[in-house]
Amino acid sequence: MSAPVQLSPLARKRGPNVGFILGVIGIVVLGLASFYVIYILDGAIGDSALVASSGLMALFPLAFVVWAVMAIDRWEPEPRIALWFAALWGGIAAVLLTLWLNENVLEPLIVPFLQSQEQYEFYATVIQAPIVEELWKAIPVVIMFLFFRKAFDGPVDGIVFAALSAAGFAFTENILYFGTSISENGDGSFIFFMRGIMSPLTHAIFTAVGIGLALGFAARLRSRWWILLAFPVGHLVSALLHALWNSASWWVPGGTVGFFVYYLVVQVPLCILAAGLVWLLLRQEIKITRVRLHDYGRAGWFSHEEVERLSSGDGRAVLLDWARPKGLRKEMQQYIQTATRLANHRQQALVGRDKARHVADEAGLLAKLMHLRRAMATRAIGQPVQMQQGAPVATLAGVRVQRFGDLDPAWPPRR
Repeated sequence: MSAPVQLSPLARKRGPNVGFILGVIGIVVLGLASFYVIYILDGAIGDSALVASSGLMALFPLAFVVWAVMAIDRWEPEPRIALWFAALWGGIAAVLLTLWLNENVLEPLIVPFLQSQEQYEFYATVIQAPIVEELWKAIPVVIMFLFFRKAFDGPVDGIVFAALSAAGFAFTENILYFGTSISENGDGSFIFFMRGIMSPLTHAIFTAVGIGLALGFAARLRSRWWILLAFPVGHLVSALLHALWNSASWWVPGGTVGFFVYYLVVQVPLCILAAGLVWLLLRQEIKITRVRLHDYGRAGWFSHEEVERLSSGDGRAVLLDWARPKGLRKEMQQYIQTATRLANHRQQALVGRDKARHVADEAGLLAKLMHLRRAMATRAIGQPVQMQQGAPVATLAGVRVQRFGDLDPAWPPRR
């Protein structure tokens, strides 16, 4: 792989953002389909007011999962339109497709062979639900893997999209559980405690640890054909984790007390292991960012200290603290995100992904970096900074500079 290109940092003209347009169309379609989901919930629960109040209850576990996912996504934020699509897909399309496949395909084929109500309940809960639900929750991850690989860098991205899709699905499912429990028993506190307090992350963990990780690791490989192996393996893991949770009432002795023991012995350690795995993957992303930005540092685009600031959480906080009093926080956030995307893009090129477009895409990211540098430098030092064509430099009072630090001796800011 050659060194990072040296280019004129003039911004390229871009056509319409096809991904954004498709995302908006998808969200609009899902929004319209949500009315049918509400209709189904109203029919199942039997009270529109109860559906609304159950929806408010279901917002609590949803908010917690979304907060956790956004914390994971902070290092290299994914496009917001894609995140919204993933969550809405899980809460609307995945629910409708699950109901359709169960009622029109699987149950007519399987139920006639079941001998008792207990066999049906075991089949529906432990076999059908994990397989079908994890299949449809996986679709946003599959879409990102196949069609938007520039925004899909690795396992952390897979976890983010999978977890949001699962969170949306759990939200709709929780409305049904909460509403049904209140309608039948007059009290939904126990089911709210079980699903909203004890296990808000279960659906997210099932889908993220299986499908999310499998397609995320496959995304680091050159060929899209790896999905033929990654998807079945990931789906199997997700379905098995889901089945382990759903089957507890069949094999865990001791009733409610036994279930709580199982929860502490099995599910809590699984959650801790999932959190530890995410932490390790985030550390790996930070390492990749640092190594790849040092490639550009050796080519003259960044100073060593600037790379260190851009490739650590504490360093980024220092940069943002420096930018805030100057009114440059938004520009600094864009600068940090663009540098991170540049590092990930170079990593993709080094492993053989998107080689044909590497130079052009790299040029666009570097041009954006230089544009942001010029804007920040102009406002920070109080006089215009012009870009010089033909080299990755800016000019200030006739002095050629390659890095923002050449404009400001105090750059990068120190503690």
